[in-house]
Amino acid sequence: CQNFLPVTDQVAHWHLLGQDERGREFVMGIYPMLRDERCWFLAIDLDGDHWREDATAVMDTCRRLGIPAALERSRSGNGGHVWLFFQDAIPAALARRLGSHILTETMEFRPDIGLDSYDRLFPNQDTLPQGGFGNLIALPLQKRPRDLGNSVFVDERGVAYPDQWSFLSTVSKIDR
Repeated sequence: CQNFLPVTDQVAHWHLLGQDERGREFVMGIYPMLRDERCWFLAIDLDGDHWREDATAVMDTCRRLGIPAALERSRSGNGGHVWLFFQDAIPAALARRLGSHILTETMEFRPDIGLDSYDRLFPNQDTLPQGGFGNLIALPLQKRPRDLGNSVFVDERGVAYPDQWSFLSTVSKIDR
């Protein structure tokens, strides 16, 4: 049974602690798309053996295009997410076009990589499915994986930033 909770300081606290007030394991996820089909972020999901090389190439493209991005090692440690944060909520279709453009530019600039690790974009679709929410993405900084060095923001060598909050405060948001 899914239990939908509002995003509050308490819920975020549980996520960071890895457990709720009763001591039960707790991981927070979010549906990126708002009811009006806008979003505050885009995440590019990369998985598999070559995710790190592909993530480096995607981050290089973002830098080349002047698009601020942050790289998170996934909770399994076998993948990552390139996060783009927006100044204002923008149409999901526009965010996804930006993600597709970044991927296309990456493949054109580095045709040798192939981007085999590319899995999907979050949000996954341009419009909300009838009666649905879109696709859920687990939020970074989950307690148990974080203790193992996963679910954290990393530099392009894969080294976790020692102060995650300080790093996040330096990531610029993209204006429309």
